[in-house]
Amino acid sequence: MQTMPVFPQAETRFGRMFTLQGDTVIGRALRLYGEFAGDEVDSILALTRAGDHVLDLGANIGFHTLALARTVGPQGRVTAIEPQRYCFQLLCANVTLNQVTHVHCLRAAVGDQPGTCAVPVNDPATRHNAGATEVSLTPGSGETDTVPLITVDSLALPRCDLIKVDTEGFEDRVVAGGLGTLARFRPVLYIEVHDRENLQRLVGQLRPLGYGLTLHHTRFYRAKNPHGEAAQIFTATAGGSALIALPQGRTLPRGLPGELRTIG
Repeated sequence: MQTMPVFPQAETRFGRMFTLQGDTVIGRALRLYGEFAGDEVDSILALTRAGDHVLDLGANIGFHTLALARTVGPQGRVTAIEPQRYCFQLLCANVTLNQVTHVHCLRAAVGDQPGTCAVPVNDPATRHNAGATEVSLTPGSGETDTVPLITVDSLALPRCDLIKVDTEGFEDRVVAGGLGTLARFRPVLYIEVHDRENLQRLVGQLRPLGYGLTLHHTRFYRAKNPHGEAAQIFTATAGGSALIALPQGRTLPRGLPGELRTIG
């Protein structure tokens, strides 16, 4: 019986990718379906334009990163930031494997002030959900890496058109550390939402800045996946919720998949 490599490759919608053997969610979905959270990805891409400069915060192994890079094209730029050791290594490997030159990868976590944080080190061959790994501002139990904690404003970006935020509970901290960037460039935001309190904090931050806000819910699995795979590894209701924040003058694209609810 052949043993699966620690970093098995997958043929995905946006190119061949290394994955984590033990990741039961993103890695497994990419190998089985050729995509993960396809409706979410399509929605983010519908908000992205050729030539855009994009931030992918919480890039994991780079599926969203590769999708964004293809959409913005070589005249655009994607800055992908990921704090986890093995996810970051595969992020860089996947960008390189697909010959993408307009992606800049940084190993860091993003918050409201610069410093350091503790990031758990997950064994890549042991079952885990890499996409749900939380960083901590204080040393935690088990094996951890000390990783730089930066802010969006500290990047001193020359341009910013869209920010995708998936930072496992640090989303409001990300916004707080990026207020200068938001004021200067008015980027579109696509922010993962974990719970009602998290959503309320984000609404309280973004509404005074004049952003139009919409709650978006999508499913992880869709029948029309690139591999045409009918087997379900997720429950029927498994999915993600996000806050779409649009600056004045931008409107939601028509036909976005999933469920949308305007926040007045």
